Amino acid sequence: MVLIFYSFLMAVTYALLVGFSIPNLIIGYVLGIIILSWIPQLPSARAFLLPHIPSGKKLPGFFLDIGLFVWDFLVDLTISNFQIAWDVLTPTDHFQPTLIQVPVGDLTKFELMILASRITLTPGTLSVDVTADQQQLVVHVMYPGKGDIAKQLRKPIDLFKGKY
Repeated sequence: MVLIFYSFLMAVTYALLVGFSIPNLIIGYVLGIIILSWIPQLPSARAFLLPHIPSGKKLPGFFLDIGLFVWDFLVDLTISNFQIAWDVLTPTDHFQPTLIQVPVGDLTKFELMILASRITLTPGTLSVDVTADQQQLVVHVMYPGKGDIAKQLRKPIDLFKGKY
């Protein structure tokens, strides 16, 4: 059953990449079965689709948290792009490069990866390093702004975890 699920995913992916048609779906499905037959043990479909739902969390709430996370990212992406464009187009430089330490001691490795990737994808910020004790994420910020910057940088993962 798991092989069928993954083969179907590979068939759809292949068809979307090459051109969506019935022959391409069939070719993708056959290639999926051939490729996946070489993998000794496949995780279950539930483990693939919803691997990080906290225990006791209902699915609608989980998807709401994901939606808020994506919305927050799109808003930050838009604002930071305009901020950098303004800095490029005006004759004076407005950036103030700073290194900030964001507390991440309570995050799992998956949540830390999501936060670091999200910070790096936002223009004007870059995840630099995680401290040796894995308690702080070092972030390079071009426009630090006002207020608690570490809390602002951590806000997306708190949305992802449902702490908003």
